Order: sequence, then structure tokens, then C-alpha cells
Amino acid sequence: MKKNLIYIIIIAVVGVVAFFVIRHFVNRNPLDVDVSDIELEVKIERFDRDIKQINNSFEEVENIYDKYGYFFEVYNYDIIGIGGIDNSSYLVYLNTFLNDYAVVEASTQVDQKYSDCSDLNNELTEGFKHLIYYYPDVNVPRIVSFVAGFNQSVVITEGFIGVGLDKYLGEDCELYDMLGIPEYAKREMTESQIPIDVMTAWAQDKYPMNASEENLLNFMIYNGKILYFLDAMYPDFDEARKNKFTEEQLAFCYHFERDIWTSLVENKLLFVTDYLTIKKFVENAPYTNQFGQDSPPRVANWIGLQIVRAYMDNNNVSVPELMEENDYQKILNLSEYNPKYD
Repeated sequence: MKKNLIYIIIIAVVGVVAFFVIRHFVNRNPLDVDVSDIELEVKIERFDRDIKQINNSFEEVENIYDKYGYFFEVYNYDIIGIGGIDNSSYLVYLNTFLNDYAVVEASTQVDQKYSDCSDLNNELTEGFKHLIYYYPDVNVPRIVSFVAGFNQSVVITEGFIGVGLDKYLGEDCELYDMLGIPEYAKREMTESQIPIDVMTAWAQDKYPMNASEENLLNFMIYNGKILYFLDAMYPDFDEARKNKFTEEQLAFCYHFERDIWTSLVENKLLFVTDYLTIKKFVENAPYTNQFGQDSPPRVANWIGLQIVRAYMDNNNVSVPELMEENDYQKILNLSEYNPKYD
């Protein structure tokens, strides 16, 4: 009797342990990988501070060029549009730009808000560690900050990713009100979005959209791939943050997922090629008009993410292989995507 009781206890214990082990592996996020052994430290280089030290000195211009190289050229030609340093009037143009009222105000607020970038550096470091995990041979770009009078958020060029810190001063920034930036856009102009936008820029630069036909479905799945890439780079970030949603907007997506998908299918919207129609579903706005004022913008991109997630769950595909795949119809077919009612 005592032996039987012991056996029962052992079996029960083994069963409980097995249950939790199985549940662990079933519920485990496959993108939650260990990057602790990857040695990397990303620090934002403060070009925005250095450029203000020139003070009408060509010697300082040369020092800036030596430090930042090609990025300095991109800044001069493409970001603020004043031309190259070989122009005899270069310093006049630069000082005119730097002393513009809006630029001075923006620069002052950037100095105040980003006096310490340690938290931001840590998040960027985590993202690029994950990038190295999936792309061991990648050359991690230098991250450089700049102020450009609110005309650029993230600029990617050879060896550099530039971040316009004046586009991330927070949704309560009064300068944004003066510029007439709408509320829905201001919600995304926060420090928390910088790591998201940096990694998005890297992915879009390496994997530009390549489709035989630019229809809504292809845009949805391409953008879904980018969002899945963000899942891989930042598995610990909230889903709402990565999608640039509020928690309420994300809840809307999950609650009405099947209704949204059914509407897209039944209204024959998946294969529309008119970009004015497509942009209503994939670009930023107060909401997605097709689904009412409680819906988030870009709701079709979120559906694209669910299709990509289903594709990755049902197929033995790595993150780089996913990003290389440009047959969007194939991704949909192999995903077996079939959302259930919440």
C-alpha cells in the first residue's frame, strides 16, 4: 500500500513537471533569444552638438569632416540643403541655418531633453545585438544625432544612421503645436519611438519592397515583415509600442481581427492597385476610415503582421529568409491565416 502511494506521488510529480516543461516550450517566444554573449555598445554620437562648435572656423569644419566623414556631406547636401564645404559661402549658409529661430528653439529643447542618452543607448544596443544574432556578419552603423528644423526623422546612409532628435521631443512639445502637426502624428514623436524607427530604417533600406504588383495585399505583407523584424530585434518591447498604437488601439485590432480581414476580402480590397486607396489602410492617419473612428491607423499592416506570424509558425523559416522572400502571395498561402472571432 505504501509502495503504491509512493508510485502515485512520483507519477503525480513527474506529471506536474512535464506539464510545466511542455507549457514552457509551447508558450516560449521563438524570438526571445539570448544575446548576452554578444559584445557591443552603441552610443549616439552627438553631431548636433559638434556642429554648433564651428564658430566661423574652417579648421573646425575640417575637424567635423574628419570625425563624421560621409555623414557630414549628407547633412550638408541632403538634410539641410546648403551645399558642400568647398563653397566659399558655406559658413554663411551654415550659420544662417543654425541661427534660424525654429532651429535655435529646437536645438535648445533637444539639449534639455537629451542631455543624457544612456537609456536610449541601452535600447539601441539591445536592438543591434539582436541584429548581430541574426546577421553575424553585419556592420553595425554609427548612430548620429542631428537637428534639421523638423524636416527629417531618420536618415540612413553608408555606415551611418542619423536621428533627427528635434522630431522626437515628445507629443506635448509646444513647437509641434506651432508647426500645426496633428495630434495623431505627435503621438509618434517621442523618445520611445527612436529605436523602432532606427531598426525600421535599417530593414527598409536592406529590404526595399520588391513586388510584381503594388496591390494592398503586397503592401500589407511587406509591412507585416517589417513589423515581424521589429519583433525579432525587440522581443521585450510592448506590441503596442512596436506598432505605434495605444493599448486601446491594439485591443481593437485583436477584438475585430476577423471582422477586419473579412471586410478586406469581401470588399475585394486585397488586390486594389490604386495607391490613394491603399494608403488609407497602410499609412498614418487619425484612424482607418474603413473601420471607424475607434480603429487605429495602418490597421492593414497589423493584419499583415498576423499573416507573417502565422507563416513563421507554420514553416521552418529564419528571420533573414523571411526578409528575403518577396512572393507575398506565397506567404499568405503558406500562412494558412484564418483569424477566429475574439
